[in-house]
Amino acid sequence: MVTRLRKEDVMHIRQNLFAYDADLVRKTGLPLKEIARYSTGVSEGEMTTATSSHIVAVVPITSGQGVVENFTGAVEGILVHIGVNAFITASSDVAGLAEGIEKGADIAFLADDNRFIALNLPSRRIIDNVEATAKGFVSALDAMTGGLSRREVLVIGGAGCVGWNAVLALEDRGAKVAVLDLNQEKVASLVIGHEITVERNLEEALSRYAVFFDASPAANIIQVKHITPETFIAAPGVPLGLSEEAYRLVRERLIHDVLEIGVATMFVQASCN
Repeated sequence: MVTRLRKEDVMHIRQNLFAYDADLVRKTGLPLKEIARYSTGVSEGEMTTATSSHIVAVVPITSGQGVVENFTGAVEGILVHIGVNAFITASSDVAGLAEGIEKGADIAFLADDNRFIALNLPSRRIIDNVEATAKGFVSALDAMTGGLSRREVLVIGGAGCVGWNAVLALEDRGAKVAVLDLNQEKVASLVIGHEITVERNLEEALSRYAVFFDASPAANIIQVKHITPETFIAAPGVPLGLSEEAYRLVRERLIHDVLEIGVATMFVQASCN
């Protein structure tokens, strides 16, 4: 299940994308479009072809608790920002999907209370936001730290959907991964066959690691005492797990957003083989 965002979480995304990109470049050396490309390993030429040859329909979905105000606008804005021909359908649900296809879209972005996906219609390829977000944030963390190979990284909430996908992406980057999660039984089953350290005490783990991937839904778990000049953090989603004081100390070595990296990476994965 995806985290249900509030309208307050997404209402300013579209108008802040250029400032967001400048912040991302300052921290990682890469803009959003390149973070997404880096996360999938596609070439610059493949990326150019993808943005120029695909049309994306962003379809409002009313099932469950309904459409989050500003959500589809934020998704469309992110896609347009990285050079994609995208539009929001006037209709919702099945009618919206039909409208998108009738208007030439070959990729559809759809989200309900349980999943947020990009659907490549000709190939029937489904890209889930959970996996794309994990890969995108690991790539941003890799760029920000100057490389994760052989570096120790603590994944907080590592047994969750985003957390475990982050573990797999970190392994692909050559990181030495440690996992901490309240669900010890699930952790034990997931780490079989992996060279992963299992941490059981949050306070001790936070004091021993400098690079964190925070995939936990808990707030204020990272405090000032856990921040050093060597601390780097990737923290997708909401709420942000840092206290206000800790955030101020590490903000220049923190990657955090609620949609941008995930959406951009979803497009690249859906449009490129």
